[in-house]
Amino acid sequence: MAATKIRWISTVCCVVCSVLAAATAQAASVEHIDGLRVVHLSGTPYELGKQHGALLRDEVREAVTKVLGYFRGYLKIPGIRTWAANWWLEYAWKQARPFIPQDHLEELRGLADGSGVSLEDLYRLHAVPDRTYSCSSFAAWGRATADGRLIHVRNLDWSIKAGIQQFPVVFVVRPAGKHAFVNIGWAGFIGVLTGVNDEQMSVGQVGAETKDDSFRGEPMVFLMRRVLETADDLDAATTLVRQATRTIGVNYVFADADAHRAIALETTHRYVRVFEANDPAEHRVPYARPIVDAVFRADTAVDPVIRDQQLASDGDPGHPGLERPGGSAYETRYLGQAAGLSAYFGTLDAEKARQIAQAIAPGSNIQSVVFAWPDVWIANAQGTTPAARTPYHHLNLAQLLTASDP
Repeated sequence: MAATKIRWISTVCCVVCSVLAAATAQAASVEHIDGLRVVHLSGTPYELGKQHGALLRDEVREAVTKVLGYFRGYLKIPGIRTWAANWWLEYAWKQARPFIPQDHLEELRGLADGSGVSLEDLYRLHAVPDRTYSCSSFAAWGRATADGRLIHVRNLDWSIKAGIQQFPVVFVVRPAGKHAFVNIGWAGFIGVLTGVNDEQMSVGQVGAETKDDSFRGEPMVFLMRRVLETADDLDAATTLVRQATRTIGVNYVFADADAHRAIALETTHRYVRVFEANDPAEHRVPYARPIVDAVFRADTAVDPVIRDQQLASDGDPGHPGLERPGGSAYETRYLGQAAGLSAYFGTLDAEKARQIAQAIAPGSNIQSVVFAWPDVWIANAQGTTPAARTPYHHLNLAQLLTASDP
């Protein structure tokens, strides 16, 4: 009798597990829209990762192998280069891990189980953004644009040789109990570098190397994801960034298309400074170029305290005072955005925004995105051709985010 009861319970459990597995599989899907691969994920953190890994199993494996192989190829000494690259990334990850939300760690576990990629290699991949990158971003609205609509542009400039651009994916993510969001990224990567949520809030970031840094904090790709998952507006996003234990120097541009407002946040491990459009503080800085109804950033910080800690844009922390920035980050990315926004002031539309992105894109530009809610245009680097010089593909964000689970 006892044996029969045990078999009955076991059978019921198997049926329940099969039903749950089927439901999870049905919650995920892949579609292709205007040349872009769009992947829908829904559920608990583990389910999100498991779906991602199962749907894109081959691409996840190839992407992780490609990117980590690039870093492991830095040294030309066999036997040492792999160890050295692994240590370089593992050191950053181990310092940061206590500060990474448990939900995101669970999602990585699901991704490992779904794809067959080792959890250790996924950790290494997600340590990369806090180690090296550079970008630009601007948002304009109201008097600055042709119809008052908010337009948010971000160029992601990284190493084209690493090859991550070969695995582009637009993820539509519906985490249980959180905001749905679109993560414009790559197979095998759950962090956010470019995205927008169902509150019409879009995010972009710019690497800004600083002396005031630490890996003992929440990596910015997970911090940006938390912004999309939990923040209802820019004030909530600002509070989240202020209260976080941050890591490295990052300049953010966050935009709210519904509120017709955007902000620039300059951050280091210890400091945060928030700038509104045409901020009075920017008028007191000789090298800044404030513009009405617009915010924009490259590597260069405007806040004197943060700038004094910067290594980016020819910063010199050993030399007190607000030295004038230099290098392409300032001369091309920052001033290029200022020039473009000034030239198109009052007539800026998505096409002219794309032209600005193209004008300032360096050879390392792997992704270029133009948000103009409910529309978004996305370009990815092709081979060694920078993203902004390749075709942009169109998606309707409102349709993606309001659609029921596939």
